[in-house]
Amino acid sequence: MKRFLGVFLAMVMVLCMTACGNDDGKSSSSTPSSGAEKSEQPLGGGDASDEKPVEITFATWAMESEMTKMVDLYNSSQSKVHVTLQVTPLSEYGTLMNAVLGTSEGPDVLWAGLQTRLWGNAGKLAELQERAAQDNLDFGVFLEYPLKQNYVGDKLYGIPCYTDSYAICYNKAIFDKYDVAYPQKGWSWTDYEAIAEELNAKIKEQGGSEFASAFSINEPAHGTLLMLTGNGAKLYNEDVSACALNVPESVEMLEMMRRMIASGAQADYDTLVETSPNSLFISGLAAMIVVCPDPGANGLFEGTAVKDTLEYIAFPNGPTSGTNYISTVTMNNLVINSGTEKFDAAWDFVTWYTMDQAAVDLFAQIEWHLPTNVNALDSWKASHDYAEVYVEEAERVVTLWDVPLCNYSCLGQISPSLIPVFNGEISAEEGLANLEKAINDLITEERSK
Repeated sequence: MKRFLGVFLAMVMVLCMTACGNDDGKSSSSTPSSGAEKSEQPLGGGDASDEKPVEITFATWAMESEMTKMVDLYNSSQSKVHVTLQVTPLSEYGTLMNAVLGTSEGPDVLWAGLQTRLWGNAGKLAELQERAAQDNLDFGVFLEYPLKQNYVGDKLYGIPCYTDSYAICYNKAIFDKYDVAYPQKGWSWTDYEAIAEELNAKIKEQGGSEFASAFSINEPAHGTLLMLTGNGAKLYNEDVSACALNVPESVEMLEMMRRMIASGAQADYDTLVETSPNSLFISGLAAMIVVCPDPGANGLFEGTAVKDTLEYIAFPNGPTSGTNYISTVTMNNLVINSGTEKFDAAWDFVTWYTMDQAAVDLFAQIEWHLPTNVNALDSWKASHDYAEVYVEEAERVVTLWDVPLCNYSCLGQISPSLIPVFNGEISAEEGLANLEKAINDLITEERSK
């Protein structure tokens, strides 16, 4: 088991950057230009024929084809600003941005995920609330929690573009093969276990090889944490000063998962590291998996045997009711480099991208992820046959990512602490105590700096 811990710690940074494993690194490699102009050029005014457009750069780590379409639409829609897209591989993006943000050497506009609050708090991003108020922007068009997570206190550092909510995807063909009823809307975690165990018993009786459940316990942020928060636990306490996962709700879920692993109903950790839940599902070897609206979780199903036999259902309800449901909201945002000398041009592009109707409609049609602008949801639903359940989840979710600035490191403690629980080596209580201490030590360390 130890051989997987190092792998997992390395994966955490990628998971946090990509917010549900969203992008596949297919993009070309280039870096922000170091030749940024030293003075802001005016937007509008004067004879347009005599004015050259303000040149700005837009940096991202992937989704090159989608981003190119957005940039092309913007550039063709007006003549005052010209945007050049610059794509850097995910493996290099965070390091590069950390080095150049806050200076004129960095891009003017960039794509940011959970780094938004980190970079904003560090002074690397422009504060946007004052300008938004000046322009009387209506932020009521955004889903609540993705917008909220662009704030540090009352300071706004980004505008959300897309988010992820989560669902359970199940293969109807496996349920039909073993004559087990499909999951029903409004189900509970008790229902989840009962269904998985019933299916597992019939699989064994008939000599089958399928897993009833391949819940993503191999993914700390988008699997294990979803399970714990899905039963009512929270990652942190109200003032984000300490870990709050060491509670009976977490114990209950860990013990449930351990029972399912022991019976064979749930794929064990080592299996999921060797063969991803998506791969098991596509191969017809997993009846239920966790999915989010991105190419990695849905595009891979296109052209496969399971495409016509899968169905989506909302996560099981929390212990009280559907309104008590807790899940993850991750997000990706457009942010502006605090070192840019072309703020007005950057602001024009950012607000167009996130709020112009033509822009958000195009983004909804070409992007797998759930748009954060509610005015884009109709277009997104029309373009994605699985959309309804994700919209439902996003609208009723309780946020997870109100986190301290050492968030990445904290998430990195989840798997090392809890894998021994899944493997039956230590109790749920012991694993949670270890996790609580590891996270609290990191919070203390961060706040002492």
